[in-house]
Amino acid sequence: MQLGLSESARATTTEEARFRIGYPNSRPRKSRIIALDAASVLELKSLMDQTWNGAHFLRYVEPKAATRSLKMLSVDAVLEDIEGNRTNLVDEIADADVIVIVTSAGASAEAAEVIGNACFVRNKMTTGLVLNSAGVPPEQLKRTLTTMRPFAAMLVVSTGAEYVSEMLSALRV
Repeated sequence: MQLGLSESARATTTEEARFRIGYPNSRPRKSRIIALDAASVLELKSLMDQTWNGAHFLRYVEPKAATRSLKMLSVDAVLEDIEGNRTNLVDEIADADVIVIVTSAGASAEAAEVIGNACFVRNKMTTGLVLNSAGVPPEQLKRTLTTMRPFAAMLVVSTGAEYVSEMLSALRV
C-alpha cells in the first residue's frame, strides 16, 4: 500500500500552484496605533523609525462628546500625532483596518472605553497591548486589563520592547 501525500505536501505541488495568487495583497492596511499614556508614547516613538505600511502613530489627548446633544456619550476623542498635530478619533478610524490601543500596566485605561465605544459603533475591531514591567504590582496590571478587556477583541500583555514591534508586524501594521 502506497501512502498518499499529506495536505501540506499536496499544496506545494506544481499542480496546486496554479491556484495560488501570484501577487501580494493589493490593498495595504490602514493602521492606527494609539498610545494612552506617557510610557506608551515613548514606546511608540522608539518604533517610528522602522518601516511600517502607512501606520499612523497617535496619542490620546482627551475625550470629546459625540454631539452637543449627546454630551454624556463619549464616542469621539482628540488625538495628536508625534509632531503635535491634532485630529479627531472618528476621522482617524473611519477608514482604518487595524486599530491598536497601547497602554502601560498600572496606567489609567479609561481612554480605552472611549476608543472602544467609537470603534464598536463603527464596527471596527481593536487590539489592546499592555506594556508590563517588573516593578508593577499584579493588582495594577489586573486593573488595567479589566478596564481594557471589554474594548479589545484581542488583549496582549507585553513584557519587552521588542514584543510590541513584533506584535505590530504580525498585525501587518
